[in-house]
Amino acid sequence: MSKTDYLDVKVLVREMILGKIQINKPIIITSSDRTKTEELSFLSHVLKYNKVTKKTIFIFLNEVLNVFNNQLTKLMKNKRVQEYINNIKSQWEDFSDILFKDTITNDQIKLIEELIENINELCSKFKEINGNVESNNVTDVIEQDELVENMDVFVKSIKEFNENTDEITSGLNSYQGNLNDINMCVLLDLSMKNKQLYLDAFELDEDKTIPENIHNIFLNYIYILNLIKKQIIYYKKSIKKVQEIASNMKKHTVNTKMSVKSHDKLFMTQEQEKGIESYIDTLSE
Repeated sequence: MSKTDYLDVKVLVREMILGKIQINKPIIITSSDRTKTEELSFLSHVLKYNKVTKKTIFIFLNEVLNVFNNQLTKLMKNKRVQEYINNIKSQWEDFSDILFKDTITNDQIKLIEELIENINELCSKFKEINGNVESNNVTDVIEQDELVENMDVFVKSIKEFNENTDEITSGLNSYQGNLNDINMCVLLDLSMKNKQLYLDAFELDEDKTIPENIHNIFLNYIYILNLIKKQIIYYKKSIKKVQEIASNMKKHTVNTKMSVKSHDKLFMTQEQEKGIESYIDTLSE
């Protein structure tokens, strides 16, 4: 099989940021012997050829966004470009920043991915506990206490798991809210303004400081923001599903524990007392 001349990730990102390629269009790559061609979307290319995985795609997008923001910040220091952008903003009656500069650290992204993976470990532990319950009559007090202790540890781990998911979800909600505040209408408008319109606005024949594909630069920026939005939605849906699974496992485990200990009068009395205390606490709040 002939070798494929794919785009190096640095070249791919540079071409995108300079507007030389539009990432909404297929990327065409050719085999080294020029006998075969392959059409790939931007994401398909980075996943297949640039050592980016589904677990690291959000890290990649955030790094691209950071480079993009630096490039656009430099571009908007050009007085003519900034004046033209401000004119577009005035038409939309919105002078807010068009760049999204919030960040999620690589460590935070890894934590999210680990959290989603951890549910598999919890599911395995859940199956193990239920297997022990189903395969034993649990008539031995020591065996029963050990099983109940394992259930308590499991329920505690679920509680800690949910606390982590709540914290992460809160951070994602804040990040998503700030991203949604970016005025896409202004960016879309700029993505339709080619270099000639900038030149016409200032009655110029040429200005080499204005990029040839300035409209593509803003268009690609929009697509990167959109891909980040989509990834955030995926994370939130995944975490919500994980929370539902964890909560169901916790509820089932607590009910199983009560069933195992149902003949233990002291235990049942203590549980009733806890319920009464909790009820009284709610009345005093």
